[in-house]
Amino acid sequence: MKKLCIVAALVIYTIGAVAQGDFISVKELAGKINDSKVQIFDARKEAEYKQVHIRNAVSFPVEELSTKTPIEGILKSDAEIAKVMGAHGVDFSKEIVLYCNKGSNAGRMYWIMKMMGASNVKLLDGNLDAWKAARKPVTRMPKMPKKTTVTANVDRSSYLTMDDVKAQKAKSNVVLVDARADNYFNGTDPKSKGHIEGAISINSDLMRDDKGLIKSAEDLNKLFASKGVTKDKEVILYCQTSTRAGLLYTIMTTKLGYTNVKVYDGAYNEWVTSNKVVS
Repeated sequence: MKKLCIVAALVIYTIGAVAQGDFISVKELAGKINDSKVQIFDARKEAEYKQVHIRNAVSFPVEELSTKTPIEGILKSDAEIAKVMGAHGVDFSKEIVLYCNKGSNAGRMYWIMKMMGASNVKLLDGNLDAWKAARKPVTRMPKMPKKTTVTANVDRSSYLTMDDVKAQKAKSNVVLVDARADNYFNGTDPKSKGHIEGAISINSDLMRDDKGLIKSAEDLNKLFASKGVTKDKEVILYCQTSTRAGLLYTIMTTKLGYTNVKVYDGAYNEWVTSNKVVS
């Protein structure tokens, strides 16, 4: 009987862990905020960090990991990424918690850190709004990082180039997902002429409930299934700079159990420079 109880407890714990994925609640993070084995990084712009941030969080704007020109948003080299991470004090041996405003910046940083070899990375569910709503400690005082040397163990199996997307997107077992807002997908925003041919729209805003928290696995699975995005297919994600795509990647691979999810890093910004788009 005792063994059965232990097995049942393990099953319940495993199911709960899968349902939560690599997301950490405000309550959980609040209990670790002073833990020396936990690092908290604010992935927003530095100006936003200076206005207010979670106590003990280090400013680490996600755009520092990408190029500005000739195309905005493409990842820097592995060596450059490791150097930037080290300058912000990133330590892959610790638990790393990321947050931003809505989850997109943090989601992109999650994808990058996992690709670089970090094993224990979490996203704060609800981000800064949920933290403030729960009246957890915030400050304007910056936390200065101690520089580290990041030794990367790079795995780019989830990374796709433009040529990869061209070769893959027409295959029957591949689905191309545009995570941008509807007006970008439809080409009605001045910054967008439309979307990559064959892509379907799953706005990353649909991932969150009215409190800014990630929706339940049941609700999200229904949403993806209604769009023809199923676990037996290879899923390719993109947005304008593959920032929103990072949030979908985190949700699909850790909360929903998708095993074949890729990110087109160059995204719309690169595609539109040399290919036609559909509006």
